[in-house]
Amino acid sequence: MSDSRSYRVIIIGGGIIGLTTACTLLKEYASADKLQLTIISTTFSPETTGDVSAGYWEPYGVNLNDERMLRWARYTYDVFMQEFVSTKAAQAGVMQMPGHILKSQNDQQISENDDSTVPSFLPLVRHYRVLKNPEIRMFDHLGPVTGFVMSSVVTEVRRYLPQLQRFLECDPRVKFVKKKVQSFSELKGEADII
Repeated sequence: MSDSRSYRVIIIGGGIIGLTTACTLLKEYASADKLQLTIISTTFSPETTGDVSAGYWEPYGVNLNDERMLRWARYTYDVFMQEFVSTKAAQAGVMQMPGHILKSQNDQQISENDDSTVPSFLPLVRHYRVLKNPEIRMFDHLGPVTGFVMSSVVTEVRRYLPQLQRFLECDPRVKFVKKKVQSFSELKGEADII
């Protein structure tokens, strides 16, 4: 966006996806004075669905052999880890937490020296390791399992959304509109990208 054109972007949704998308665009195009973001939503925090949820970082249900997906997963993890070590982490509800990834032992035996059993996203995290036998015994009630423990992040969305919103409200390129969009055609001519 280094040319002199004006870019009008509309983001539909004032929840976690909409606000983090807006923050990412502002970060990626920080020097683009002619970027105008409009966030349209019927509700904003504290009335979004996300306000009653928490987010746990672990890529799930996507093709993790796709390099693009792994790049997005790394980007998201890095953003949350930067926020975790910042002074605003407690206020924003961002916490580091260990997570267990369990596999039925029928699937495949995991060996500490065999990288072929390591999920493709694990090298993205700052710490992971194969579970040791005493740890695996904690999960005996699940049947024979094996697995990993990794460092991840949890976000308390009811605290995180207001922080994102405050950040966005400080940028003159961003405006919030509270309304329901029934159809994309309602926004025809109002934006270059929706």
